[in-house]
Amino acid sequence: MITELTFDSDAIAECDRFEVWREMFCSKMWGLDIAHSDSRPFFARCRFVSLGAVEVIRSELNGLDFSRTPRRVRQQESDDFGFHLSLSGGVRAVQAGCHAEVRGAGGLLLAGGQPYTLSTPQMPGSAHYQCYSLHLPRKELLQRVPDAERHLAEVCAGGEPLNLLVQYLDLVAGHDAALRSPDLRRLAGEHLLDLVALTLEPGRDPESQFQRGGLRAARRAALVRYLEQHYRDERLSVKTAAAALGISESYLHRLMAESGESFTEMVNRLRLERAKRMLEDPGCDGLRIGDIAFATGFNDFTYFNRLFRRRFGDTPRTFRADRPEQGDTMQ
Repeated sequence: MITELTFDSDAIAECDRFEVWREMFCSKMWGLDIAHSDSRPFFARCRFVSLGAVEVIRSELNGLDFSRTPRRVRQQESDDFGFHLSLSGGVRAVQAGCHAEVRGAGGLLLAGGQPYTLSTPQMPGSAHYQCYSLHLPRKELLQRVPDAERHLAEVCAGGEPLNLLVQYLDLVAGHDAALRSPDLRRLAGEHLLDLVALTLEPGRDPESQFQRGGLRAARRAALVRYLEQHYRDERLSVKTAAAALGISESYLHRLMAESGESFTEMVNRLRLERAKRMLEDPGCDGLRIGDIAFATGFNDFTYFNRLFRRRFGDTPRTFRADRPEQGDTMQ
């Protein structure tokens, strides 16, 4: 079973790129007809990942028209769902008499057992359209959203559910090591099904949604990502992080407990690891130890020294003084 596959049109002779894409991917894998609608040469860069029962494709494309014709429906005999998630530009789709257009970021649910068309736009200049495409097993999605077909070709745009879905997909796409574990791939697929269900029906059964693993996993991932981006801010606190993420302080503490670290432990770890990298970098030799402490978010020099020694076994000054010279590390 294929768990990961990459396609890059730039790696194929220009005269063969479109045919390879059309036959190997669009026709055989996805059961789609395709036409190139862009004034520029054909371009596609895609990464296919299997996450248990869910398949995810991260794509950069130029203008293309995809069609799942009645003939394709009969040939493939799949009644699973697809969720197309536009990240930039916009996309148009038609299914079951419903016309939808996503402007900017947004998602669309499509049924593989019915004909549909989907068109990606030609972007300005040299930019490419970016999207995620999710293949969702029918049974598993209907368990979460029994009337899912009511949402066919319905635009899902904006709001926390869509943002959490995008953030979780980005997190999964950026952690190759985790994808090597079949159990983690399966769990990530379950989380994505939960998040798509929440995106389709954000106001339905909130207590159940609160308990869904996908929602908690996505919020936990969003919290970790926020801390990774803001740990150097000396004003960072539980209160400011919770407010930025739109959650309560008590819920933030519960999410941190699930990660195995407290809020303070994670922030200090991120700050100390950054300080260590700066002390190892000859390009930072012009900075005093105190400058590095403050640059990484510490506003108490004594506290920084104590934590650094506890974590790395030396004071910052000794750690820097004992750093191997670049020439020594090359030998």
